[in-house]
Amino acid sequence: MKKASLLITILFCLALGAGLLALVVLPSPEVLQSERRKPAPPPAWSDLQDGRWMQKFESYLADKFPLRDEFRSLRAFTTLYLMGQTDKDGLYFYEGHAGKFEPLDETAALRCANLIAKLAENYSEQRVFYAVIPDKSVYAGKKFPGLDPKRLRELTAPILADLTEIDLVPALSLNSFYRTDLHWDQSQLQPVTEALGSAMGFAPHWAFTPRKLGEFHGVYTGQLALPLAPDRMTILSSSGIDEAAVQYFDAKAGGFVPGAMYHAEKIAGRDPYDVFFNGAQALVTLENPDAENDHELYVFRDSFGSSIAPLLLPNYRRVTLIDLRYINARALPEYVTFAPGADVLFLCGWQMFNANTWMV
Repeated sequence: MKKASLLITILFCLALGAGLLALVVLPSPEVLQSERRKPAPPPAWSDLQDGRWMQKFESYLADKFPLRDEFRSLRAFTTLYLMGQTDKDGLYFYEGHAGKFEPLDETAALRCANLIAKLAENYSEQRVFYAVIPDKSVYAGKKFPGLDPKRLRELTAPILADLTEIDLVPALSLNSFYRTDLHWDQSQLQPVTEALGSAMGFAPHWAFTPRKLGEFHGVYTGQLALPLAPDRMTILSSSGIDEAAVQYFDAKAGGFVPGAMYHAEKIAGRDPYDVFFNGAQALVTLENPDAENDHELYVFRDSFGSSIAPLLLPNYRRVTLIDLRYINARALPEYVTFAPGADVLFLCGWQMFNANTWMV
C-alpha cells in the first residue's frame, strides 16, 4: 500500500514538473487559432503598482498552458453533458446550434436608440426605417436568459417613434443562422428581404444563383471548445451582383477604391465571414448596372449588413453601406451625399444595442 501511494506521488510530481517545464520551455503561440485571438502577454513590472500583476500572470499562463484546447474541450463536455448545465460561461449547444446569450443592457440599449434618433434628425428629406436583428437564442427551444425582443422594443420604440420600424422576428428562425456562428446565412434570407420590401415599398428580387464555397467553423466552435460539425457557406449571385461596381473607402487614400462583393478565398481564413466585402469596411458603395429605377439606399449597419446588402441591390440603383464602428458620423458629409427621397435603413444585430460602439 505504501509503495502504491509512493508511486502515485512520484507520478503526480513528475506530471506537475513536466507541465511546469513545458510552460517555461515552450514558446507562447502567436495566435490562439480556436479562439481567434492573441494570447495574453506576460505582465510587466509596472503592473505591480496597480495590483494587476498576478491577474495578468494567471491569464498569461492559462493561454500558454500545454494541451489548452484539450482541457477546454474536457471542461465543456463535463459542464454541458455530465453535469447537465444549460450553458458554459454563457455558451450553449442546442439541436446542433451553438450560441451565446447575454442579458440585455438596458442602459446601453437606451443610449444606442438615442444615437439612432439623433442621427435620423439629419435625414428629414429621406424615408427612414430601422430594424433590429434578434439573436438566434430567441429561436432556441429552451428559454435561455438572453435577449427579450419585447423588452428591447419597449425600451427603444418610444425613442424611435419618428422612424418606421420593421419587425424581423417573424422573418427569422433558428435555421436562418449558421449553426456555429452568430451571423445569419445569406442563402436563408428571402423572408427578411420580403419583410424589408413590404415596409419599404419594393418587390423583393430573388432570382439568385447559389454558389457553394465549402465548409467552415464559426466563432462559437472555438469558444465552446466542442468538436462541432462544420457549417456550409453558400453565397448568392446574379448578373447584377456580378457586374456591380463596388468601392471601398480607403482612409489612407482619402477616398474610395475599387473592390469586390465576394472574396471566396476568405472562407479558409481566420474569420470566414470576411467572404463578404473582405471583412470590416467603414464605407462601401454598390452600383447596380441593371437598375430599373434611380432609387438609392443608405444602410447604417454592422457585420450582418454585409451579407444582405447584395440581396437588396437589385431593388436600387445605388446602395451605400455605413459602419459607424469604423468611421465617425461627423465625417460622413465629407464622403457621403444623401440623395433627397432616398431610403435610409438602420439595420443591426441586437448586440449593437449592448455594445454601443458606434462613433457619433
